[in-house]
Amino acid sequence: MTAPVIDEVAVRLDEIWADGDRRRQARIDARRKPPVIRLWDGNWHYVGQAANALEGEFQWKLNDTGAGRLRLPVDDWLAKWVLDYRKRETKNVYITVDKDGARWGGCMQYPELIKTESGERYVDIHFLHDYEKLKHLLVWPNPLTPAAVQFPRTFILLGPARWALKTALMLNLWRMQGSLWALPDDPLHPESWSDTFNPYQWPIQVAPGSIAGDSTPFTILNSRMKYWHDMAAPKLSEYQLSVECRRWLEGDPLPWPGAMVRNGCLIVDIVDKSSFWDPEGTSLFGNIKTGFIRSIQSLAGNNIDTQQTVIENPNHESAYSDLKEWLGTKPRAPYVLYRDGRLTGVESANYKHQPATDVQFVSGGHSAPGVNEAISSIITLIGNYVGMLIGAPTMGVIADTFLKPFYEDTILAWVAVKSSIRASENEYGVNDRALGWDHYLEYFVEGADRAYTLASLVALRKGYWDTRERVSHQISVRDGAPWFVGDEGQGHFFLGDRIGSTIQGLPDDLIVVEQVSELTYAFARDSRGWKITCGDLASQHSPLETVISHVKEGASALHDLGVQ
Repeated sequence: MTAPVIDEVAVRLDEIWADGDRRRQARIDARRKPPVIRLWDGNWHYVGQAANALEGEFQWKLNDTGAGRLRLPVDDWLAKWVLDYRKRETKNVYITVDKDGARWGGCMQYPELIKTESGERYVDIHFLHDYEKLKHLLVWPNPLTPAAVQFPRTFILLGPARWALKTALMLNLWRMQGSLWALPDDPLHPESWSDTFNPYQWPIQVAPGSIAGDSTPFTILNSRMKYWHDMAAPKLSEYQLSVECRRWLEGDPLPWPGAMVRNGCLIVDIVDKSSFWDPEGTSLFGNIKTGFIRSIQSLAGNNIDTQQTVIENPNHESAYSDLKEWLGTKPRAPYVLYRDGRLTGVESANYKHQPATDVQFVSGGHSAPGVNEAISSIITLIGNYVGMLIGAPTMGVIADTFLKPFYEDTILAWVAVKSSIRASENEYGVNDRALGWDHYLEYFVEGADRAYTLASLVALRKGYWDTRERVSHQISVRDGAPWFVGDEGQGHFFLGDRIGSTIQGLPDDLIVVEQVSELTYAFARDSRGWKITCGDLASQHSPLETVISHVKEGASALHDLGVQ
């Protein structure tokens, strides 16, 4: 009786082993397959597949534009087609790169014909990721009225961050594609005059969503002819949201039920892959002994600081019960962990920690709305009454003109908020909070010149975020050792997902848990693979890159001043 049972168990174990080995080999084979690279013209008509590519490199960046480069032999017919722009129907050239469920789409910047010293000739084609489209769309003060009539002066929208950002994008796409106040692209086409809302014809569409199902924190958007990216970038960073840009191609499943899309339509969505502000929390740190530690993030009482609260880890995540048919990670309970060591998938690692700086934030410059007017009215009223007694009924106006330089923008013109989380003195006068007794003192926040307004509150939040504590790590790993990079259920994680890693030399076997902020897939004839960057990209920048970013911010500020 025992032998048949043992034989049955042995057969079952052999079947399980064979099934696991088959799945493992299938995933290894999928990683070895080259990417599918297709070129399209400006109308998204298929041109051809770049099967003869010599090498390429394509970069995904979290909420920013990644770069792409494709190298073709000079005698390849696609290279000739790209170079011969005079005979192409459209000057624009687009590319899609499909690998491991991920799709990189972008528009060509320029082709480059190169001859090396050794006599080798090839064509390098440079692309920018489709996110660049969002850097070329303005948020008008009122997207529903013509440019000549922009009332109110500023676009203001209050709501959950994800819903508000998508709504602002949707309204301005509608303004560009179906405005009642602008001539259609083809005025002689009768239907173009009646298609005031026809998303099927739009090259960019926003994935629908509900305000009721949005758990992101409430925020205030304001824009006076800012680019959507410039308006959205601080919110996306603060709430750790991810913008997804994916081209829809014929043969793909519909992006949502009932969607009306043309081939090549760019579908834009904003997703919360970090669970940073979710009531159920997520993992932000941990160590080897305790594992990932789960916490929730919330606003402190002054609505400026943020504070973390450690909560109990979930006992079970049902999605992880069966990883045979599903690959991925859940934001509230990430599990992907790279361990640095002698035998490891981590090829190189970099770790940075930057403490928070200032403890008090100041903003403003002009008095709150109505303050200067109230003071002027009081001086004018009192002066006129006094003047009537002495036969000078306009004395109030004269007095107001004389006194205005002395009182204007002096009352409620500045707002200062101190961070109680970063610095607090106890009864002995000793600072016992994170930064210690000696710390940086004040930070002037640009972006709001009028105190005690919604804009000043938004600016103060930005000042707190810009000076926050930053922890980031950069790792270069081998794909499939042991985790697979991929999207659409073909990898354990992708851009925006939260993963952890250990780096030898950190104390207490510290686990650093951060979002994946940059992915690069590079291939050549003798190598291919993914490079992963986690954490805050700004903290990884060189001093020169920091200066350049400040110059860009200054240019954006000058733009804002020009339209005030």
